Amino acid sequence: MAATALRFPSTGPWRRWLPALAWTLALGGMAAVLLWHIESVQTARGIQGGFGFLFQPAGFRISESLLDIKPEDPYWMSIAAGLVNTLTVAAVAIPLATALGLGLGLLRMSRNPLAARCAAAIIAPLRNTPVLLQLFVWYGLLLRLPDLRQAWSPLPHMLLSNRGLALPAVHGWLPYAAVTVTALALGGLVRRRWGNPALYAALAGALLAWVLLPPMRIDMPVRRGLGLQGGWQPSMEFAALTIGLVVFHAAYIADIARAAVRAVPVGLVEAGQALGLKPRSVLRLVIAPYAARVALPPYANQCLALVKNSTLAIAIGYQELMAVINTAITQTGLALEGIALAVTVYLGLALALGGGLSAWNARNTRHGPGDTHGARLGERPSWNAAGERRSWRGGLLSTALAAVLGLILWRLLEWALLGAVWRGDPAACANAAGACWAAVGENLPVLFFGTMAQADRAPALAACAALLAGVALALTAPRVRPATRAALLAVLLGAAISALSGWPWGGAAIGPQRWGGLLVTLILAISALLAAVPLAFALALLRRSHNRAASLAAAGLIEAVRGVPLVTQLLFASFVLPMLLGGGVSKFAMALAALTLHTACLLAEVLRGALQAIPPGQMMAARALGMPAAMAYGSVIWPQARRIAAPAALGVFVGAVKDTSLVSIIGVFDVLGAAKAVVAGTDWRPYHVEVYLAVAALYFAASLALSRVARAMEGKPGRS
Repeated sequence: MAATALRFPSTGPWRRWLPALAWTLALGGMAAVLLWHIESVQTARGIQGGFGFLFQPAGFRISESLLDIKPEDPYWMSIAAGLVNTLTVAAVAIPLATALGLGLGLLRMSRNPLAARCAAAIIAPLRNTPVLLQLFVWYGLLLRLPDLRQAWSPLPHMLLSNRGLALPAVHGWLPYAAVTVTALALGGLVRRRWGNPALYAALAGALLAWVLLPPMRIDMPVRRGLGLQGGWQPSMEFAALTIGLVVFHAAYIADIARAAVRAVPVGLVEAGQALGLKPRSVLRLVIAPYAARVALPPYANQCLALVKNSTLAIAIGYQELMAVINTAITQTGLALEGIALAVTVYLGLALALGGGLSAWNARNTRHGPGDTHGARLGERPSWNAAGERRSWRGGLLSTALAAVLGLILWRLLEWALLGAVWRGDPAACANAAGACWAAVGENLPVLFFGTMAQADRAPALAACAALLAGVALALTAPRVRPATRAALLAVLLGAAISALSGWPWGGAAIGPQRWGGLLVTLILAISALLAAVPLAFALALLRRSHNRAASLAAAGLIEAVRGVPLVTQLLFASFVLPMLLGGGVSKFAMALAALTLHTACLLAEVLRGALQAIPPGQMMAARALGMPAAMAYGSVIWPQARRIAAPAALGVFVGAVKDTSLVSIIGVFDVLGAAKAVVAGTDWRPYHVEVYLAVAALYFAASLALSRVARAMEGKPGRS
């Protein structure tokens, strides 16, 4: 009797889902092992895991919140108060940043060249310096305001002093707002079925409810003794955080608005003019609606970025969500649970805000993009460069702007150069009318080396010089043959490693624990960028993979990292990585891991878009010529994707360099941390602006250098 073999079909559902099942089981097993390991480490430390701590008394007070939280209240109420603070900052900052960004964007597109250049001069330094650095500057400037007895009063019943801002407070507005929102939502629903009469009925019902509600009460701030009573008194930390976020993100929104207006087809504008519309009507009825649809997706990204950047309040002492969770982790030791709460909340906020803006975008684009053919406004230089410049109004405006700019420049010149103090001790700056650049000159060793020992500073300086020379070679020598440039870069890298390791000249090795100042910033930025590029390429390929499980895993990792603030990721690396690796991990390594992953996930989306723009026939032709897949990607696909992705990758690279300033939050002593240490002392504290301006110049120069790299990457492969 012949044996019968059991045959499986060569194709079928089970063969398609087997790789996905294997990936799912592997990832789930890895996650389970990691969680078990973290729980065992916490148990060994005597820490009982779980979320039961949320119902235990927090033991600390939330000094500023719309919710009244006492130390005996449980942790979940304190975290809720921190979330309310985060939402309050977002609710105040997003409209202000939008208004300021639109104003700067319109000024950047002005027909008056002087006004346009002024707007560009304002936007460039704001975009190219770290937001944390700007927060420190604003916080220091606000602290130098006059005291309460000499408080400024720019508007009636508004007081501005070094204690913060005092505004009239409106009590009892919440029921009115709830009734209004309910009436508008209900009116929008019933209008679709019963038309405008139903909407009018809903609004009439809202007005009737307003009459029946208790009246609102306005509470004015009043000076009493040495303090203030009444009104709304946001703290100095809240004011600094709000101003910093508004100004920083307004610079990005200005560029978004400018690009959106430049993308409007000329044909639409000409059609509006042919109908006899006035210029203001064309702007309101034609240009603004089209530009709004173009600008909405990047504007949504800026809103999400503003919410995530609110976590920087942890550095200036404002108790928003991440600061409260960090305090809870420090008290309980439950790092995994605290970070999990933060990730869940921030991903929820990102989904809610992103989903709402996506729905709005879908509603605005349901009728199609309209006329997408022909020239755009940005391709017609005459659309914003003629008319007003030749008129008497344009001349008058130019004269007024020139006078104002001349006065401002003279004041800056007088402060920065003519009346400045360049060397000496703090006593020499006490009576000076200008800047105290001596605060920078006298503290250059601290800014360069941090707290490094005197014996370690010479090798650190040699390493910094070699790294800077390598960066300069990569940026300024595009015509050098690739082999020659690679050899020179290898020599410079070897010199930097030799200076820090002490080999072969017999010096003592300088480990990451002893690094500080400029050396930390340089190594972090260079290492994060070099490590992020191949990781981003791998993630982009995985996300485009035909293997559904691998694609979903890559997509989940990318979206999770993009949706969570970098501060949260740094705290995760600081608290959780030592548990996973058993301790002995330097803070520098933790910061580098977080920065590399964050940069790689942002860059992966840029590369994925560039890869999608390359026709599939390119890969097919390369394989038909006998190239292996790796050679085809390296010789055919990657050079094209690099040039396509260069403009967008520039923003990621600049952001990565600026993000190195955040590592001071977890105790890494970079150049910004060194600047904070300088101004923390009582001697140089009044001259924080000069110290922070010196650090800002460093980041600004790095951003300009990266712009040159992006332009080189857009060129021919042989010249890059």
